[in-house]
Order: sequence, then C-alpha cells, then structure tokens
Amino acid sequence: MGGLMLDYILLNFLFILVGALSYFAFGLYKNKHSKLIIGVFSGVSVVFCMSFPFTVFPGYIYDLRIIPFLVALIYGGYGAGGLVAVTLLLYRLYLGGSGFIVTTLSYIPIFILVLVFLKLRKEGKQNVLFGMLFSLLSALIVSVWSSIQLQHDIDHHEIFFVYYCVILTVCSWITFFFIETMRDNIHMRDEIYRSEKLSVLGELAATIAHEIRNPITVSKGFLQLLKSRSQNETDLKYSLLALEEIDRAEAIISEYLMYAKPQAEKVEKIDVKAHLSNVISMTEPYVTSKGHIVDSQLEDLHVYGDSKKLTQVMINLIKNAAEAIEKNGKITIHAFSQNNYAVIEVMDTGIGMNEEQLQRLGNPFYSTKAKGTGLGLMVSYRIIEALGGTIRVQSKQGMGTKFSVLIPLEAEAKQ
Repeated sequence: MGGLMLDYILLNFLFILVGALSYFAFGLYKNKHSKLIIGVFSGVSVVFCMSFPFTVFPGYIYDLRIIPFLVALIYGGYGAGGLVAVTLLLYRLYLGGSGFIVTTLSYIPIFILVLVFLKLRKEGKQNVLFGMLFSLLSALIVSVWSSIQLQHDIDHHEIFFVYYCVILTVCSWITFFFIETMRDNIHMRDEIYRSEKLSVLGELAATIAHEIRNPITVSKGFLQLLKSRSQNETDLKYSLLALEEIDRAEAIISEYLMYAKPQAEKVEKIDVKAHLSNVISMTEPYVTSKGHIVDSQLEDLHVYGDSKKLTQVMINLIKNAAEAIEKNGKITIHAFSQNNYAVIEVMDTGIGMNEEQLQRLGNPFYSTKAKGTGLGLMVSYRIIEALGGTIRVQSKQGMGTKFSVLIPLEAEAKQ
C-alpha cells in the first residue's frame, strides 16, 4: 500500500511539473493569450491529478489538485483561476460521491482568499512562500470539511492531516520554486540577449562614427579654408551652408553614438522632488496641448547621477505617456522611497499594451508608435541601468500603462 501510495503521489506531481515545463519549453509565455494557456494547462493537470488519487488510510482519498489550481490563480489571474475552478468542480461532480460538497465548500474560500492576495501582492520570490502557505491553508480547510461531512475517526484524521500537509508542502514548494526559477532564467536570458544586441549596436555606432568623422573633418577643414580665402559673397554663402550641414551631420552621429552607448557625463547629487517639478513644468505645455492633465505627488528624495540624463529619461516617459492617450486623459507622477530605492512612477490612462509589446519594450528600433524608432526608450533603459537602477513596466490594454523607474537612494549609491 505504501509503495502504491508513493507511486500515485509522484504521478500527481509529474502531471503538475509536465504542465509547467511544457508551458515554458514551448515558449507559450510569449503568446498574447499566455494567461488563458496557463488556465488550460492547469485545468488538464487538475483533471489528471483527480483521476489518480492516493490513499494514506482507508477512506482518505486525496490528490494534489490544489497545486495547479493555485498556480493558475497566482500566475494566470482571475480568468485562469476561474477556468480551473469550473473545471475542477465539474469533473468532481462527474466523478460523483459525497465529496463534491466538501470540494465546493473548501475551494470557494480558497478562491476568495487568493483573489484578495492577488490584489495586495508584490512580484517576486514571495510567490513561493505564498504558494506553500495557501497549500497548507487549503489542506486545513479540506481536512476540516472532510471531518465534518464524512465523520472520519478523529485520531486517524489527525494523522492523515499531518501526512497530507507534509506531502502538499513539499510538492508545492518544489513546484513554485521550479516555476520562479524558470521565470528568472527566461528573464535573465532575455536581458543577456538584449545586452548583446545593444553591444553590437554600440560597436557599430562607434565604427560608423569613426569612419565618417574622418572625411567629414577633412572636408570641414577645407571648407573653412575656402571660406577664409574667398571674397565672393555667393561662395561665402555656400561655404556657410555647407559648414552648417557638416555640423548637423556631426551632431546626428554624436546623437546616434549616445543612443548606442549612453554614459553619465558627470555624477552629482540630485534632489528628485525639485528635479521632477522642473521636468513637469517643461513638459506640461506639451501635455496640456493634447488635452491631458498632469498630477504629481512627490516626496523628498536624493539620488546620485547625471541630472541632464535623468531629465532626458523623464521627458521621454512623460512624452510617451501623453502620446499614448487618445483623448482627454491624465498623467500621474509619483516619487517615493521603497527598499532603499527612489521610485518614480509615470502612469497614464492611455491605450495600454499587450504582453508581446511589453516584452519587446526597450529593444532598438521597436516602438508602439507608427512613426517611432524606439531609440528614446532604449536609451532611457541604458541610462537608468548605468545608475544601478531599473525600469519596470505594467500595462493592460485599454487600462493604461505604468512606468516605474527605480534608482538607488543617496546612501545606497555611495556604497
């Protein structure tokens, strides 16, 4: 009996891991319907788990269905969780028996509690901890309802509850740790891929700048010599025009080089509140000309960096936010401290972006705007990364977008 029980536990666990691995291995996380796919894969895992339950003591038949159910809720959201919940209840009804009532009474409060958690949660490794905690809570709820409805022997029920909690805790920890590790690896791979592309772009820009500047410098020298020697007004006029165009060409080359390899020209202490107030004053006429309003809530913060480069980043984000709003809308700018970082949020009520667009943000020559090049946002990412910070983006189509710029606070920057 013990060997058979272990076989079915491992089989349940295999169903869960195969579903998670398939989702990542086939690149389904890149699909615009990725959350729905999470729901489908989790629903299939739930059905297989319920089809092969395990028994610890006679009369105690359980499975690991709660794990894929929690995976769907935590990573897929309300839609995926709802799909799995409906699948779970319908399949339990199909299987028959008195356990349907226990399942319904157990999973409704779990569903509600996880939804509350989703509203309050922060992204990160805490998904592993919360996954384990909700698994234990689910085991407790199921155990209580089972003892009430099925009137099991109390002593056996307590022993089974301990067994079930241990099994569920270990399996849920491995599952959520595996998923978080896969997500981190994918994020790291994407960052490396993006860095390699930007490095190639930087080398190309440097080569082009060097090769083009040499003949431009020679041509500019001869034109200046011609200008100094010529007495003809027409020749002087043409020489001036030619010199102006050469200067413009050099400016374009320098700008392109800056896009590829942005560097802080000087590092200084920046008063974030005063700096952002100044940027808002500069951009407000442009924003209001499009019929939008700007609201700001700024705390007193200080960071180290190049103020001109930070101004460039913020103007770019505010300008993008204004252009993302189709009709009269609102741009909200917040600045506050969090976990030793200065956090600057730029939120708009615009058209938003889908998952595919979010994943490609910051890549050179990619833009959601019809006439955009994507270089402005790309250099913004590079500038903030040079300051030891990062840019995070949250968006939903039709709901707007939030850019969060995280820069180490003054004390952290010094260290």
